[in-house]
Amino acid sequence: MIYDVVTNDEGQYSTWPVGRELPDGWKPTGFQGGKEECLGHIEGEWTDLTPLSVRELIEPQTNSLTTERLTLRELTPAQVAVLLDENATSDDWIAGYPLPGSKFAAGGFGRRTADQMRHGFGMYQLVRASDGLVIGEMGFHAPPSGGVVEVGFGLAESCRGAGYATEALTELVRWAFSQAGVDQVVGRTMADNTPSQGVLTRTGFQHVSRDGDIERFVLGAADLAPVSAPLELDDEGRALIAGVIEGRLSGGRRHELAFAPGTDPMIRAIREDGHTLAFVQCGGLKGVDDQDNHFLDIVVRPEAARRGLASRLLAEARVFARGEGKTGLVAATADEDEISGAWVRKHGFEVIGLHGVSKRTPDAPTAEAPAHLTVEHVDRSDAEAVEEFVALAVATFAQVVLPGGVKLRLEPETVRQIVLGDGGGLLLACRRDGRAVGWLATDSVQDGAVNLVDAQLLAECAGDGVPEALLASAARWADRERITVTAIIEEKGQAELAKALARFGFDRKSGRTIWRLTIDTAAAQS
Repeated sequence: MIYDVVTNDEGQYSTWPVGRELPDGWKPTGFQGGKEECLGHIEGEWTDLTPLSVRELIEPQTNSLTTERLTLRELTPAQVAVLLDENATSDDWIAGYPLPGSKFAAGGFGRRTADQMRHGFGMYQLVRASDGLVIGEMGFHAPPSGGVVEVGFGLAESCRGAGYATEALTELVRWAFSQAGVDQVVGRTMADNTPSQGVLTRTGFQHVSRDGDIERFVLGAADLAPVSAPLELDDEGRALIAGVIEGRLSGGRRHELAFAPGTDPMIRAIREDGHTLAFVQCGGLKGVDDQDNHFLDIVVRPEAARRGLASRLLAEARVFARGEGKTGLVAATADEDEISGAWVRKHGFEVIGLHGVSKRTPDAPTAEAPAHLTVEHVDRSDAEAVEEFVALAVATFAQVVLPGGVKLRLEPETVRQIVLGDGGGLLLACRRDGRAVGWLATDSVQDGAVNLVDAQLLAECAGDGVPEALLASAARWADRERITVTAIIEEKGQAELAKALARFGFDRKSGRTIWRLTIDTAAAQS
């Protein structure tokens, strides 16, 4: 007689004659054969004789958390043990899983004692909702002790860079803080593992120390805040940035950072309930040759203040800059923005430069120009004169030293665009013994006012009165045309020009402080 191997909902097996009607609750497995053959098959399949309903009562209950794109599924000890097998496979696992660190994590879990098996504080697999595949893992090294619990995570390489780890970690730590005995979550990474450091900082972790090659980050419940997301500098992105700036400093909209072509700056925003609360821009500036620093701009809406958003974004910028081999971050604050000035000082920034904003109204008192220098207006229609002017500007720009000892690196065509502008501003060239030694340029007149583009001189002519000669000529022109002139200069690097402005009727209205943070030791102060 031929038999079917059959099973029921309790996971039990038996044999049944082929063709005979099965009792309720039983179904064929697809295996048929003689009696002894079927019993041999059952012996290989039915390894746990305990009914499933009883097993569910005996086996520990596991936790499950859900995000927009993921399910965090806590594993049973038996499921963790599967990861110890280097040859383990599953149709539910994405290519590349288990991870290189899966066996190590599973081994650590396997060494836990019975009193360390606390619900929810084990090892989780990250299941992607779109296809049901396990794409990584996350979990706790042990249950909380002394109010502290440590977290670890890993993601299949093909799934990195899409925000999955940050999304999962945010949900996991929120759950942890809802449990008794958890006051702080710790995360540790290797010093060169900047992607994992980025996940930690985007979740709100703060860098606190370094021990050899290990970086240590901590998170308190108060540090939890909305997670940042990449922001494109398209029309929509620029509008969002402008809106946040306007909300922070009404009427004081600043220029966006112009990043070096070919680079990939970090531009991220924190949003909540459809509103942009804060943004960060960090990267190398166009035309600035700075091997050590990235430039930084962080703005937070006033209504989102005191939530740690700026500190969160600074931590992300720090990790980003370190990952690109930088040792510092450079930022600027307006003199009237006392809140930002206090914040950068609190976070360890040091002053490296001062930008002054000065204005001169028509008929303001002026000093006498040096007699040994001559100044001529450059006719924009005279191609030869314009080329000489641009060549002089290229030479002086190459000698400019920015705050922190950084030099400009501008292509001649870029210099041309800067000094000539839209073609309507004033161009002045200063000569000594017939040789061009300095220049001044403004933008076009609008509503009776112009901005000073810059006034520079050859380094060898420092102290010879070149700025005074240029400003005297510009003042006469402005008085004649009834024009107000605004000058924004770096007062430390252009000390001679700063003194000359005061002598020729420019009144300092405001300024900006340039700051630098050494990121190797950067950490927010409480």
